[in-house]
Amino acid sequence: MANFLAIEAASDSCSIALKTDNTIINRLEAAPRMHSRLLYPMLNDVMAEAELRPNQLDAVIFGKGPGSFTGLRIAAATAQGIGFACDIPLIGVSTLQAMAQQAHQEHKQNNVLAVMDARMNELYIGHYQADDAGLMQACMDDLICPIQVPANELPLQSDTYFACGHGLKLWDQFDASLQAYINEQDAEQVLKAESLLPMAVNLFNQKQVLAPEDIELVYLREQSHWKTIKQQKQQ
Repeated sequence: MANFLAIEAASDSCSIALKTDNTIINRLEAAPRMHSRLLYPMLNDVMAEAELRPNQLDAVIFGKGPGSFTGLRIAAATAQGIGFACDIPLIGVSTLQAMAQQAHQEHKQNNVLAVMDARMNELYIGHYQADDAGLMQACMDDLICPIQVPANELPLQSDTYFACGHGLKLWDQFDASLQAYINEQDAEQVLKAESLLPMAVNLFNQKQVLAPEDIELVYLREQSHWKTIKQQKQQ
């Protein structure tokens, strides 16, 4: 069996998950602006518990964003360091996709809107549905939109959704038409590194991995990576 290390630091929380055979070892700390201090002790802790050395890993997985500049860079730099030192491939997983995967795992939801606060009165939204293997697959390109966007301006493909993510804390600012599509929600979701594993293992099995020098991150305000509503409609 393969060994996978997952690192997630795109938000205020910092999380590590180590998958070995059928066991997953987790560490999670909800401590804003403490990622650089917490990550390495957490990493050493899970490796020691599993009695593994870094060169015994088959891949290192990291959350590639969207997320905070500092958190993403810390996670990516850690993954790159292990990758370069041990000649191990990396796998990047979308933060929005991981949020949807966690909603599927924790709430048994198959049709999920992942919602992040993009700041400056905007949201990042991704729509994901579970496939037959229980993996959350994108139903549309992730997009950036105003907080007050009406539902008829979004490429929504279902009548109701489960929504997750800290963007839902802006619920009172949502347009009523969009609120009507969301029948359940988890605004308090704390993303765990374990939620990156299902998609990453699938990518690993398909040999869709990255060399350490080839990783790419998606920062919160780097709009070149995101489609606006207008761009979605032009497709």
